[in-house]
Amino acid sequence: MRRPVLVAGLSLAVIAGGARASLRQLSFDPANAETKSAAGGVTFLIEQGMFGQKVLKMRATEAKATADLRPANHDAPAAPGWTLYAIVEKDDGPALVAALCPGSRHGWIALGRVAYGADLQAVVIGDSPGGGTHRCRTLDFIFHGEWRLPAGAAPTIYGEGPPDFPN
Repeated sequence: MRRPVLVAGLSLAVIAGGARASLRQLSFDPANAETKSAAGGVTFLIEQGMFGQKVLKMRATEAKATADLRPANHDAPAAPGWTLYAIVEKDDGPALVAALCPGSRHGWIALGRVAYGADLQAVVIGDSPGGGTHRCRTLDFIFHGEWRLPAGAAPTIYGEGPPDFPN
């Protein structure tokens, strides 16, 4: 008798936990000249949930260019502790791929955990004209700060696509 109640309670906790996912915006400055030249400062929009995080968007802070990211672990393996994201090919996505990996039409970015107060390294991967993929560059960032989201209703994160940066 207790087992069904326990299972139902755990199921509700998991569903409620997912519904309580929060959005955060963490900003990073370039740590070296190559990163400054290729990307400048960046801000990531992150969905923080019960089972970890998902990076939804990457914004080139200085250029005001924003690209959607989608988890791509099924496309290619990432090193342990890293998550591979595809740079979505709409809006500013193609321009971001062109800037970070000249000559590539499709791009991916491997990220370690994007965390408050921690520096970040990103590995940019692009497709090759003859087929296959190659490592384009490594970007090193220094944690800058967190942009606070406006008070009130958070942007929807379960609609047709990732939310817009709210600020």
